[in-house]
Amino acid sequence: MSRTPQHHPIFDAFTASAEPVDRRFDADFLGVLTRREFFASDMNVDRGSASEHPGPRLPRFDGEYHEWIDVLEAVADARRRFVMFELGAGFGRWLVRGAAAARQRGVRFSLVGVEAEPTHFRWMQQHFRDNGVRRWQCRLVRAAVAAEPGWLTFHVGDPAAWYGQAIDANVHPIDRPRLKQRLFAPAPSSSRETVPVRAVVLRDLLKRYRTVDLIDLDVQGVEADVLESAARELATKVKRVHVGTHSADVEERLRVLFGRLGWLKRNDYPCLHEADTPYGRIAFQDGVQTWLNPRLSGE
Repeated sequence: MSRTPQHHPIFDAFTASAEPVDRRFDADFLGVLTRREFFASDMNVDRGSASEHPGPRLPRFDGEYHEWIDVLEAVADARRRFVMFELGAGFGRWLVRGAAAARQRGVRFSLVGVEAEPTHFRWMQQHFRDNGVRRWQCRLVRAAVAAEPGWLTFHVGDPAAWYGQAIDANVHPIDRPRLKQRLFAPAPSSSRETVPVRAVVLRDLLKRYRTVDLIDLDVQGVEADVLESAARELATKVKRVHVGTHSADVEERLRVLFGRLGWLKRNDYPCLHEADTPYGRIAFQDGVQTWLNPRLSGE
């Protein structure tokens, strides 16, 4: 008879929320509110409690459990200010969870969210307002993150049912004449389409920050491209990186990159596999890697 896994001790450092919730929202462990309209009704996601009075609720032992640990540990380790990036942010749910955790610890926070899908970007702005995150506490960038700046073709649409929008791997960066043609072309009738989006690079995003406590990265297959192009800045400015991975090739490139930088591996679970973890056997759709910078993290 298998025993129920014990939760990570970092959850004991935070208080579970038991506040009543408006029926338009779901609430999570920290009391972060998420509009139900952000997800299709049949999506198999843990959005929080479906009850009007959810009570304290710890996260499920699933593919996102380690992401919870990384966010909470990064907040607990922060000193005067908690700085977090979420790249491929969707509606910014992990950023707002970081903000809620920082508030509990009495730590100031600064959030950077980068998202290219236009409806998800608008939802991120709404999600921040719903949870009391002020404009001066965040920097939201409507763009894709890539290895090089410029313009790219990006898959968008079907926002409530699809959170896998990505750079179109079959299309090269857009030159100026084609960009103008695409920007003013009639919108396709399909709910899913490709459109031109601005591309930004991580090394430029990091320029205005002395130290970043956590980068949470889910960019649908270009994780290694993004991180390899900012290796120097990662080494000198970033304490922790949490990556959602999407191929074995990307996973191996990340092991090589962070191994070369001398970082410590905290998690390494491949995508599309089941794996034994300290929290039971978990099926990972996206893979999970967590890396700590020993120069900055104190590990």
